[in-house]
Amino acid sequence: MDNLKKESKELDNKKSHVGKAASELLNESKKLAHEIYEEGLHKVHDAQKNVKVYSDEVVEKVRENPITSILIAAGVGFLLSSILRK
Repeated sequence: MDNLKKESKELDNKKSHVGKAASELLNESKKLAHEIYEEGLHKVHDAQKNVKVYSDEVVEKVRENPITSILIAAGVGFLLSSILRK
């Protein structure tokens, strides 16, 4: 009977350690997921800023050279239509 009680205590002790390890693993996983999420947000914000900057630059170039911009757009349209026709 004493042996059974001893084994029961050992089992409870092991169960407690497994529970703690699982809890620690869960917390670390949550922390990592949060870090990845935050990093993704930063990258999205950076991409949005870059798109804004480059689109503003394109708009400015079109304003400075409207005829050149129209000719370039027409040329690109012609090339795309030629490629897509095949």
